[in-house]
Amino acid sequence: MSMSFQARTALTLSLAALVTCAASGALAGPASAASVSTWDKVAECESGGNWSINTGNGFYGGLQFTPSTWSAYGGTAYASRADLATKKQQILIGEKVLAGQGQGAWPSCGPAAGLGADHTSPYPDPVPVSVKNTVHLQRIVPGGDLFNAEGDFAAGKWSGWSNQGASQLKEVASAGTGSVNRVFAIGGDSKIYENDGDYASGKWSGWFAPAINNSTTFTALAASSYGNTVHLVAIGADGHLYNTDGDFSAGKWNGWSDKGGTSLKHVASATTADQVNHIFATDATDQILELDGDYAAGKWGSWGIAGPNGGFKALDVTASVSDKTVHLGAISLAGQYYDTEGDFDRGAWNGWSNMGGDNLKRVTSAAANNVNHVFATTGANRLIERDADYNTGSWNDWADAAGGADATSATAAFTG
Repeated sequence: MSMSFQARTALTLSLAALVTCAASGALAGPASAASVSTWDKVAECESGGNWSINTGNGFYGGLQFTPSTWSAYGGTAYASRADLATKKQQILIGEKVLAGQGQGAWPSCGPAAGLGADHTSPYPDPVPVSVKNTVHLQRIVPGGDLFNAEGDFAAGKWSGWSNQGASQLKEVASAGTGSVNRVFAIGGDSKIYENDGDYASGKWSGWFAPAINNSTTFTALAASSYGNTVHLVAIGADGHLYNTDGDFSAGKWNGWSDKGGTSLKHVASATTADQVNHIFATDATDQILELDGDYAAGKWGSWGIAGPNGGFKALDVTASVSDKTVHLGAISLAGQYYDTEGDFDRGAWNGWSNMGGDNLKRVTSAAANNVNHVFATTGANRLIERDADYNTGSWNDWADAAGGADATSATAAFTG
């Protein structure tokens, strides 16, 4: 392995010498894992963060592997040299070297990056996916009351609507963690409240203020989840986007973090299987923007135009996810529903498709089993539904949702 890329002159220490040093105690004891963000720090120190670098000095790739080290730890299964492999593949080999030799395999950069102190897996196994066939649909009716219904798509039927015991609500969002449907709403005081429905016990918690700083007032919100963590985003009265994460395994929230934006109006979010939360918001010009929070790498991107073809202007926006594909939906300024798919494995969007509808105002969606269920409210405050089955490549027609109901806005989520 190498010293810092900037400081290296003619380091020729071989793999055998490194192993000898490790045996003699010259290197720190082995660690088992490190997060992607820590590996990024090592690469920044070693190679300026260039994962495909080859300067002809005998060290290759972001982590500056020698050919002997790359081969000894199985790297040739990916590529003949480290610089020809992907960043992920280089990190996976780096994990093996770290486990065998410790952070001192990168004498300067490993300790400087805190490589030995970080025990987070860079690419954890995905959360097991259970078969989800029941959607939990909440709707705010004119006047602000909230009602809930369950759509059992395996049985092809809906339950009746039940009153959720709230009034004067302005906005609602939801996300599932395990068997619990977590519903978040903006109350008449413009603050956020939560009500959890545990479908394993058959009980609702009742409304309460979540244990986060609830002094800020908000105008819109969205929620998505990964495992037992909810990523809650909300637009403040200042038009900025704020983010907080609720770890329901540990039973705690972190604080609100200001993620910027200007004069934002509506927001939607969806977390893909690689732990990236994709956030979409409309601004004062009705342009849809995107901001991504990569929780695997521990870093955030920056705001940019969302979707294909130079963007889209919308009255409202929604997002749901199937594995690493985001189903992005929007209501056009003419009141029709448009859809596009973002394949984040390939890094590409398909084009916007007009899926019809008439005088639509608000929209929400939830996906399970590769079927995206879209719920929209009309100008007459009717709640309607249209489903995209990506297994068969077909859409059904717009129809009354849950047997027919009035709504000013809605949210939908699946639980395991």
